[in-house]
Amino acid sequence: MITRRAALVALGAGMTALPSIGAAQPVRTLQRVALLHPATVEDGLFYKTLVAGLRDMGYVEGRNLALDIRSGLGKPETLPSLAVELVRLKPEVLIAVGPAAVKAAMAATRSIPIVAIDLETDPVATGWIASMARPGGNVTGFFLDLTAMSAKWLQLLREVVPDARQIVLLWDASTGNSQIDATKAAARTFAVGIEVVSIASWDNFDTTLDAAVRNGAKAIVVLSSPTAFQYSARIAEITRRHRIAAISPFRKFAEAGGLMAYGPDLQLYFRRLAFTVDSILKGARPADLPVEQPTKFELVINLGTARALGVAVPQALLLRADEVIQ
Repeated sequence: MITRRAALVALGAGMTALPSIGAAQPVRTLQRVALLHPATVEDGLFYKTLVAGLRDMGYVEGRNLALDIRSGLGKPETLPSLAVELVRLKPEVLIAVGPAAVKAAMAATRSIPIVAIDLETDPVATGWIASMARPGGNVTGFFLDLTAMSAKWLQLLREVVPDARQIVLLWDASTGNSQIDATKAAARTFAVGIEVVSIASWDNFDTTLDAAVRNGAKAIVVLSSPTAFQYSARIAEITRRHRIAAISPFRKFAEAGGLMAYGPDLQLYFRRLAFTVDSILKGARPADLPVEQPTKFELVINLGTARALGVAVPQALLLRADEVIQ
């Protein structure tokens, strides 16, 4: 567990009590925002983009913003207790990243607004919200269309490795089954078999992935998770070393030597979070704030890796790519 900083001292002796989230209120002198993340936070893209976005909205740490952070360091079992710690600090908004963090936050509070960043869950199917347009509870945020994304990953892999009849899904077990179910459904359309390789602990994921590769995997989909994002470079190194065609949702996977990445523009996605946080701090209710889904996606192809793997990337696919790494 990392406790990033002690809670900041409230400014002024006459600060009023926390307003109800149901009524619009003027912005308080000090706003308290909590962040629960399953992996390491402070040196990563998410944290830097969030802080920049909040600064653009006028919130600066130490001046009018207290940002309390708890990180699970890749150990999802720690998240429930970390969520309770954050709730005790009485933040105006609790940001939760990934399914395990969202579940922990929801178990810890049904009154504090929760803003989810979750690329791995169908929030309606799991009962977290009533609908995408009107969530209806204390949770809103940013989710992904898993059915469309899963089909796209399989389509891109089959374009590069057309003879792949069995595709491995590298799955962070803490993210739940939504991605697995969506990808299995998509696989029936492409007439490919699916083998799920589950990572229960990131302490030894190298061994797990090595074993899958030795069993004859020809193509791998790295399913989304906040921790998989953190370990993108290591996953890319393993797949390249074993000469396996692999695709990930994260650009940094392709930049680090993985074959392909296809997923949302995370910087844009994360930056939008500041607008939602600002709306809630100014009195909006999460029950009334529609869930957002990304509309901009990036295809990055590492052509140097393709050559090293001995696979031919069709010219038509290269022309569709947002970036080709030589």
